[in-house]
Amino acid sequence: MARDSGDEPIIVRGEGLVLREWNVADVPAMVEMFDTDEMDRWTPLAHPFDADVATEYVRQAQQARPDGTLQLAITRDGGISLGEVLLFPTDRAGVCEFAFAVGARHRGGRLAARALQALIPTAAAAGYETGRLVVATDNIASQRTAGCGVHTGGGPVAAS
Repeated sequence: MARDSGDEPIIVRGEGLVLREWNVADVPAMVEMFDTDEMDRWTPLAHPFDADVATEYVRQAQQARPDGTLQLAITRDGGISLGEVLLFPTDRAGVCEFAFAVGARHRGGRLAARALQALIPTAAAAGYETGRLVVATDNIASQRTAGCGVHTGGGPVAAS
């Protein structure tokens, strides 16, 4: 992925969503979404996920951006965060990884699949040809999301 200075905020629009970088105003919503036993079970997020952890998470997400990692809040309109979608570079040229987490109150609206679909053109523009979706093998809901219609729209990034 092309490295950037981090000066311009990243905003991705598509699939009826706005994906944007985390900021400190998101901390209360992040704590509500991520400080659950379910998130502890299925994600590598810290537990407990309190305000201090959330603030550090925002800081680390901002620092990781120049290395090609995107950790974006999933929103409907750029406001309240409903979850997160991530894009990570890998050690293989042309290959990236995607991941997601959606808050319990916001599940059932295909937010993860829509966020992934919206992020694919960003990955393609960064030069990725293949994207791998990272989900826990025993997380049935995430497995369903992985198979529920994330398409490349004919673009160069293809799921593997």
